[in-house]
Amino acid sequence: MNSVDKIQFSLFYGEVPEATCYGYMEINQDGNMIALYNSYGEEIDLFGGHEMVKVRTLGKFDDEDRDNFYSLLESDGVG
Repeated sequence: MNSVDKIQFSLFYGEVPEATCYGYMEINQDGNMIALYNSYGEEIDLFGGHEMVKVRTLGKFDDEDRDNFYSLLESDGVG
């Protein structure tokens, strides 16, 4: 089962980081990050530098049920 964690992060891309913001990190069952999303639920390119701090876990969802992923984001006020 994958999980969605709310995180605080900064994006570097070789420059001075912009303001720290909140977003979401999707983690697979092995504990590896497979996607990073901004606070609007839009996927962020994983290439380039990024620094993250986990704030809390929103919940878990079955790999086959992507709708549950969006339900987790909606429960946090996204969408």
